[in-house]
Formats: sequence, structure tokens, C-alpha cells
Amino acid sequence: MFNRLKNRVLTVVSPEVAMIQAPQGHPDHHGKGHQRLPDKFTYARPCFLQLSSHDELKASADHNVRPIIVPRDISALPWTTGYAECVNSGKSEWNEDQAAFQRQILSHPSKQFPDLPYTYFGIFDGHAGYGAALAAANQFHHILHEKLVDVLDLLMPRLPATSETVLPHSLLFHRSVSKDELIIGALESAFAEMDAVLAEDRNKYRNAGGCTALAALFIFGKMFVANAGDSRAVLCQRVSTDLLKAQIVPHELKGAQIETGEENKTFRIFPIPFSHDHTPDTERSRLLSTAKLNPSFMGGEYIAMEYAKKPMTKDLGTRILYRQGTMKGWAYKTLTREDLKMPIVTGEGKRSRLLGTIGVTRGFGDHDLRAIGSNQPIKPFLSPHPEVTYRDLTKVISIPGDDNEDGDYGILVMATDGLWDVADSETVSRTVFQTLGKYPTEKHRYTMVAQELVAKSRGRVNESGHWRLADSKAAATVDDISVLVIPVYQYYVEFLEWEKACFERERAQEAKIPLTDTDTEESSNDVDLNGFFENGKEEETVQEHTNGQTLDKLDTFVEEAIEAQSTT
Repeated sequence: MFNRLKNRVLTVVSPEVAMIQAPQGHPDHHGKGHQRLPDKFTYARPCFLQLSSHDELKASADHNVRPIIVPRDISALPWTTGYAECVNSGKSEWNEDQAAFQRQILSHPSKQFPDLPYTYFGIFDGHAGYGAALAAANQFHHILHEKLVDVLDLLMPRLPATSETVLPHSLLFHRSVSKDELIIGALESAFAEMDAVLAEDRNKYRNAGGCTALAALFIFGKMFVANAGDSRAVLCQRVSTDLLKAQIVPHELKGAQIETGEENKTFRIFPIPFSHDHTPDTERSRLLSTAKLNPSFMGGEYIAMEYAKKPMTKDLGTRILYRQGTMKGWAYKTLTREDLKMPIVTGEGKRSRLLGTIGVTRGFGDHDLRAIGSNQPIKPFLSPHPEVTYRDLTKVISIPGDDNEDGDYGILVMATDGLWDVADSETVSRTVFQTLGKYPTEKHRYTMVAQELVAKSRGRVNESGHWRLADSKAAATVDDISVLVIPVYQYYVEFLEWEKACFERERAQEAKIPLTDTDTEESSNDVDLNGFFENGKEEETVQEHTNGQTLDKLDTFVEEAIEAQSTT
């Protein structure tokens, strides 16, 4: 019976049911088990999977089988978005990853403005327990909604007949503020508040551990991605090789892989990172600066420096190359006994550690986490602040009749580090479009992509009980894996329908012709909204908010290619 249950759980999904009770005696990883604090949320997998019994939950956490779980009902997620997950190989009892989504409407109380729809997706990778990730999956979307409501007056466009006093006039501000910056600010402040909620709850509920956080927000025809931690978002794009002209191909695109697509077409794959990992290695400069400005954070146990070679007792009094704080280069200093203390950052890459303990430096929670050996609090070095990247989908260049909308607008892959530990962005992008090519018309094609990505990174178990990648026989990931595959073009189609409905309402309002419910349904293709979309588009190009780097090189390249073809 249990084997039949395992087979059944591979594709379980059903209408919403109550969350599953977590097993008794779950250990508290932050040393508060003796307090017997209650759970704020009982353990469950993402609600759109709906594992409806404790037996199904146990089957999904089988560390020997590691079943790949996908939604059976593809309508459980918007735009036929794909999702798949599998549990770790035994490092923790339960899958500590969580995923969530929410479709919401922002409505102005005056009813004089259009309803503003938005869609949010979130991926949370828990560590030292599932509590923080589970809390974020259940609470973050509520916090984000409140932050968007806070700036609703500034987000809403003005109607022609609306009084100038309804919205603050731009002259009242000392600095120009764009809608993009308001949305970015809502995401940033929501991340900070989610971390504060976990801090407040830690003495009331058993929310053990911490988690990374990766969120995507689709609003106003734009895609915003906010990341804190080492989960990743990659926009997988492709362009037909028919458009590739040697004289106009940007240098950085020439080395891209060539893939064969549908109908014997060939494409060049272009993965674009929409997030960057936050590890002790990548954030070494910030951590060293924090320690230098706040020596008390080190408790006399650590040194806020980095050395070109490991300091040894025999080298005392000799010169050694070092750097500290925000230094980019190296300088000499005389080695003292103070330099023999443990650096606050050790190791490199995925093996780097903060205070010799944790390998991620941004996210939620970890308020009670202490360093191994010294028992020094680690939270002062950690940050919930996300890096936010955004893309204006109205500026994407798409060639009519080329049937490459998924390539032009991209497929957004959001995944925990269980995927990225064994797969790079190009490999993932290649798998995305190869799998879509196998299922050109099926509605569940994005689910198949997510399942394929999880299957490849999980690998197969060998005779010795070790998980190995099928292609290279190298070690596969032993971590939890969660993958969302979002077809961005499907959102853009929905946005255009909403924009059309809003435009029709605006025309009717200007003509003082009341619209009936029937007129609304016909003009919006079943999108029932009571407003209009602001005609003026933002002038900002697609850019990474934290450093101003543009992310629209492929769109510019395609536009140039079209112009070149038209002149030949």
C-alpha cells in the first residue's frame, strides 16, 4: 500500500485543504526545544501541490526514492507555470524549501481609479529548520500587499476629471520618484518587515532557522525580481540564427550555444541572470567593512582581514599581504599575533563560511544563530535587504510570425541552490528550450520543463546508494530542489488584455457613456476591471536597480537585426 501511495504522490494536487500536522517531536535547531513553543504554521508542502494527508507528506519526504512532485492540475498556477520539487537525500527529515504564489488586485477606496492586478511568486530555501521558510511562504505576500497599498495613491494614474488634489503634485517632492522606484521600495521594505516579523515571533513560536528569499512580481507590464540569498532567477531567452549577422552580433553573444528548435529551425540561447548569489565570498567586502566599523561583533575571536596566504606562528614579525574593508587591492603589513585569529570569512565559492558557520549572508531569520566554537551571534552580519532587478516587457522586440514568443520574452526559471549547485545558467536554458521543443503544443509543457530540470539535478542513485548525474556520473545534488518555470509571455498577453479593457473604459468615460457589465466582459476578454491603464510609459530602460547595468542587449540586437534585414 505504501508503494502505491508513493506512486500516487508524484503528481498530487487537489482543491485547498487544511495544512498537514507536523510530526511530534520535531527538533528545534536554534536551541529552544526545551521551551516547547508551538508552531505558528504546521508543516506542509506548497498549497498548490495539496498533499492532503500525513501519509502523502511522508511519502514525499522519502530520502531513498526522492520522488519528483509536480501539480496534477496545471491550472493551480497562473499562465500554466511549471513547478517541480524533490526532497534531499537525508540531510534533514523534511524538505526545507517552500514556494508560494499570489494573484491580487490593488483597489483604490475612492473607486475613481482602475483596479491594478499583480502576480507574485516566491521561493524560500530554509536552513537549520523549516520554520522561517514556512513562515515566509505564508506571510510574505500579505506584507508585500500592504507595502503596495501604502503607495497606491502614487501608483494610480489620474483620470481626466479627477481633482488635482487627489494625488500629490510632483512639485511637492524635492526629488523625482518613478513608479518603478515605488515598486522596488515596496519589495525592499517587505523583505525587511518579514525579517522583523520572524524576530518578533521567535520567543512566541517555534520558527527555527532561517531561509533565503527569491521573489518575482509582475505588475504594470513589468517583471521585478528581488533576491536575498543563494537561490537564483535566470531569464532563458533565444533568438533564431536567421537573424544572426556576423557584422552586427555583439561580441558577448558569439560564443553562445546553438540549439535546434521546432521545424528544423536553429536558435542561439541567451541566459540572462536576474539575481546574484549572496555568500560570504561574494559579500566579503561588505562583511569586512561591517566588522571593521563594529569590532564588538567579533567578540575578540575573529579578525576583519583577508590574507594572501594563511598566517602562521612561524611568520610572526614578517611582512604579509592583506586587505580589509572595501579594499580591492593588496598591501603589506607586519604579521602580529592578532592576525592569527580566525578571519570572519573563510573559504571560497560555495565552501566559503561566515564565522566558520554559515554559507549564506542574506535572507530571513537566523536571529538566534551563533558561531560554532565561539558562540558569537551571527545575525549582526546578515541582511534581509534584497537586490532588485526589473524588466519592462513593453520594450521587448518580438518578430511577428516567428513563433518565438517564449524566446523573445524569456522563460523565468526560479530555483533553490539544489538546482544551481550542479547546473549552470546555459545548461538550464538549453534544457528549457529542448524540453519545450519536445512538447510544442501541450498545456503542461512548462511543468515538464520543471520536472526535467529537477530530474537532471537529482540524478540517479547507484549501487552504493550515492546520487550521481546521469550524463557525467559526477555527484548529483543531495539538497532539496524546488523549481518554478514561468512563461513571461503569458503574463504579457494577460497584461495587454487588461490594458485594452482599461483603454475602452477610459474612452467611454471621456465620452460620458456608461459601460455595462456586458460591455466590460466583451472588451476585456473576461478581464473584469473598472479602470484604465496610464497611457504614458516609463522612460527607464530595463536595468538592474542596484548597479544600473542594462539587461536589454538581446532586444537591442534583435531590433538591429530586423533593420539590417529590411535594408538588404
